[in-house]
Amino acid sequence: MTTDKCTNVTEKCADTKENCDNMVDISISKDVLVIGAGSFGLEAAGKIAAQGYSVSVIGVKTACARQSGCTSKMLETGKVNIMQDVAIDSLAGVTGDFRATLIKNAGNGAEYSEKVEKVFGAIVVAPQYSYSTLNKKYGLTLNDKVVSQSQFEAMIADPESQKKILNGVNGNGSTVAFLTGFAQEGDPTSTSRVLTSALAVQNMENCNAYIYAGNVKVGAKGLERLFTQGRHAGVVCFKPSQMPTIEQNLNDGVNTVKITIKDPVVRTDVELTPDYVVVEEAVVVGQQNLDIASTLRIDTDLYGFLPSNNVHRFPAKSNRDGIFVVNNSLDAANAALKLKELIGNGIKRVAANKAKVDEDRCVICLTCYRSCPHGAIFWQNGAAAISPAACQGCGICASECPMDAIQLGDFTDDSLRTSIKDAVVSAKDNQKDGQPLIVAFCCKNSALEACEAATKFGHEMPQGFRMVKVPCAGKVDVEFIMKAFVEGADGVMVAACHEGNCKAERGNIYAKWRVNEIQKRLEKMGLEKNRLIFTTIASNMAKEFAGKVNAFAAAIK
Repeated sequence: MTTDKCTNVTEKCADTKENCDNMVDISISKDVLVIGAGSFGLEAAGKIAAQGYSVSVIGVKTACARQSGCTSKMLETGKVNIMQDVAIDSLAGVTGDFRATLIKNAGNGAEYSEKVEKVFGAIVVAPQYSYSTLNKKYGLTLNDKVVSQSQFEAMIADPESQKKILNGVNGNGSTVAFLTGFAQEGDPTSTSRVLTSALAVQNMENCNAYIYAGNVKVGAKGLERLFTQGRHAGVVCFKPSQMPTIEQNLNDGVNTVKITIKDPVVRTDVELTPDYVVVEEAVVVGQQNLDIASTLRIDTDLYGFLPSNNVHRFPAKSNRDGIFVVNNSLDAANAALKLKELIGNGIKRVAANKAKVDEDRCVICLTCYRSCPHGAIFWQNGAAAISPAACQGCGICASECPMDAIQLGDFTDDSLRTSIKDAVVSAKDNQKDGQPLIVAFCCKNSALEACEAATKFGHEMPQGFRMVKVPCAGKVDVEFIMKAFVEGADGVMVAACHEGNCKAERGNIYAKWRVNEIQKRLEKMGLEKNRLIFTTIASNMAKEFAGKVNAFAAAIK
């Protein structure tokens, strides 16, 4: 019997009878909750309402008031309901049937006198971050001439403050210097704020804008065009290799700042004494955003920002299907599109057998609930239940369940045991003398594709190598690894996605934990722990995958 090293995956046609029998229609609420009444939250609400869905926007009254000019057209549709001074208290349910408990009088220090529960098909989170001025990093004291980026944005939006900028010290306009990218790593959002303000200054009569930037991050929609517009308008941008020399004089009523850089071309000092100095700001996550993330059970990045820094979540997804995060206008547009795909006309067809719970085995230990990265598990009839709309079929819950009460429709434990046995038998039939027999558990989202590509491109791999496809490395539990050894494998490889690239968010982490644990057991048994390895690979790394397999084979001969 012969078997390809990497078996190609053939997806069944969507309209076959077999597939239709395995599908189920579920109802999804067409009401949407937007958390955050700032400009991007309201922008997202408008785009969602334009698609025919009813939208409730919650946020504190001050935030709504600041953005009142953005809401008039949306309110005219009757599809947007702005609920001032309302916050989310708790969230139950799953995708399409989120049950949110909302509390009124939030943010006013009042007693929560009223709670109301509403059902939503999807939720959009528009975080409202605060800012901390980094003037101390530049050795500057804030005053009427040295201001934060937020203060200056308020100035150019206020007619009276605009007059002061236009008049300048001598009635001949002002020179404004922007300091950015030296006190912290730059980012597209900061760059956009600086470029927008600088262009506004340059467009004022007799006013000039200078930008001193450690870096200029233009990796977002429209930023390169904005930068070009500023340059053509006359904005001067210095990008010195180190922070400029900055001297602030506050003695005897004098209020001046001198900025000096070394010009690398003419090799001389370039000095500027601007009328205004605008200092960059750091974004502060704030406890409110952390509380919202905790309530919704969505992941943040290492610094607490939403969403998590996972490539599969960009531009607007979270780890929970049906919960979106918008931080800018592009996110708002993408969230509205994805939301329409999710809700549609209120009926969604999904696979019925993604994951099933054996109620007789379930002891309600909460292990699956805690480990599910997608918030797909709830309680029903005294046992765990899995939402077919929210489940993404990673299998982490099935591997973590101590009672083996959960089975995946396409990757049952019995089918995986069979795949492991078949892989070993096939490898033995094709194994050459002296070559080890290797079984690799390959995540279908990364290692599987890398393996298939390595075969198609003709990269050499041992004849005794065979791959077992898994939905996610998080499905590979102790039993399957040990079974591969029992069946006769000389070495076992668990190949997962790179960190931050796992569709199941933490499947690769669970897999690595299990491999480390089994390695310890092998060592205690007097066996070579290096016969089991964990590795990460991307789907486009065919050559690297073959190299890892060959290196592993050489190490265990």
